[in-house]
Amino acid sequence: MNLFEERNTSVFNSPLEIGLRVLYLLNELQPDGCDLQRLVYYDYILVHSSDVPGGPKSIHPSIPHRTTEILVKRELVKKGLTLMHSKQLVDSVFDSTGITYKATELTKPFLEYNKSEYAMSLKEISSWLVNKFKPYSDETLSLFIKNNLDVWGGEFSNESLLRGIENEQ
Repeated sequence: MNLFEERNTSVFNSPLEIGLRVLYLLNELQPDGCDLQRLVYYDYILVHSSDVPGGPKSIHPSIPHRTTEILVKRELVKKGLTLMHSKQLVDSVFDSTGITYKATELTKPFLEYNKSEYAMSLKEISSWLVNKFKPYSDETLSLFIKNNLDVWGGEFSNESLLRGIENEQ
């Protein structure tokens, strides 16, 4: 086996992909930042924005049971933050409330180099997301997410249930 085959070259849901998404979110939050849990929620909404009534088209496809992503996303977001912190694109502020993650002075210039359609969508949806959800308290955002978990991704379950009923008739 050569060195290239041994390396993990997957980008999907890698620390690199999630770290880049987090950079767009933190850039929109400037000069403020947010904690890890809010970033986990924001990252889900960023990827599946059409789950939110009136939200823009999602940048990833709607897959069944996608809300389970929230359960595994925390570790992935942490790894993405660590990677971006190592490149001086994210700052961690420690205080009595915990850890707040913020964009650095390098974040915006770095993101301006990204001109792909995907990057432009991340920028646009991040702006919409921060404008909509930044005013939410942590409790309100958490409640919003919890109240919608059964709805998001559940449309496939409902569809399969209806197909099962139709097939029985």
